[in-house]
Amino acid sequence: MKQPYRLLLRLAAVVLFALPAACSSDDGNTDSDPDSGSDHNGSKPIHTVIVAQDGTGDHTSLQEAFDALPVDGEPHIVRLRPGTYQEKVTLTAKHPRVTLIGDDATTCIVSWDDYAGRLGENGKALGTSGSQTFLVEADDFTACEVTIANSYVNSQANTATNGKDTQAVSVQVTGDRAAFYECRITGYQDTFYGRGMGRIYLRDCYVEGNVDFIFGSSTILLDHCTLHMNRNNSVVTAPSTPANHEYGIVCMDCTISFPPSSETDFDGKPFTYFHLGRSWKDAPRAVFVRCEEPAALKAEGWTVMSSTSPAPALFAEYRCTGEGATADRLAQRANGGCQLSDLEGSKYIPANIFAKTSAPENSADWLPSTHFTDPGEE
Repeated sequence: MKQPYRLLLRLAAVVLFALPAACSSDDGNTDSDPDSGSDHNGSKPIHTVIVAQDGTGDHTSLQEAFDALPVDGEPHIVRLRPGTYQEKVTLTAKHPRVTLIGDDATTCIVSWDDYAGRLGENGKALGTSGSQTFLVEADDFTACEVTIANSYVNSQANTATNGKDTQAVSVQVTGDRAAFYECRITGYQDTFYGRGMGRIYLRDCYVEGNVDFIFGSSTILLDHCTLHMNRNNSVVTAPSTPANHEYGIVCMDCTISFPPSSETDFDGKPFTYFHLGRSWKDAPRAVFVRCEEPAALKAEGWTVMSSTSPAPALFAEYRCTGEGATADRLAQRANGGCQLSDLEGSKYIPANIFAKTSAPENSADWLPSTHFTDPGEE
């Protein structure tokens, strides 16, 4: 970021009370001073640590850095330098208000390869809820410019060898008010798991997977994200929304990406079709607002998980575009799929989705910024 532009942004902050900034500085400053940066009121520096595989930072592993954070309820910044960090990571509930900032999502990668059927240290299968690469139990977590991946593939070969439990979560969030900006979250089956009653925001992220790759009971808003599928017969969402929650999984102004039919997936199957979602349990809600839908979206739009799956509380689209959302296709939506009216669609804004009143567990309103601001540069 050039200095004159940064000055203009800071001047604008005085008027607008918000400062959009890049995820990491473009001015070449790589200062690793733990006392650099200051908190939101400028009264004291924000504790900052550097994770670098080459030993030039404070820690060489992300888990080590998280474990070493003071348990003081104060904000902390963890800066991740380029490298592929092969580790299974947990940010526990005792460390709220952590901001994880990578130099660049294409070079700052956290990856693991657990899957639901793998046996844990206790001799029992990990299950879906134990298969994740990155677990966020803490509240008020923010990540920017980081890739989080689970490399285990739910291929026919792996299913034949390891059984049917091929769920392999990349990110699992159980805390409240988690935000991801310009991150890459990649996997295969069950990539992103909102496992709890909390609220999750993804902005300008790339999320990749195939079977139910965005799922769970959390209130999840994907805003201006790219949702990419890597297997034929993929399903984007599988919500398990509690009945007393007004919103479930919302994809807003997203681009849905599906490979051309001339290509084949990892099982050798041509890329032919996919579905927007299917019911998992409870009172499932999934809504696609102004999303770009490719021709490979089946005309029925939605599918079912089994004959005993609950009927969706709401499976809907609003003003979506693309060859998958032409009038003749929309008229064929099935399995509970419908179109929202303008009045209904107008309710789908972040302020409503994350409001205190949208779920009984919400202690207060939450309105995450649409742009990431580096707290160490405020």
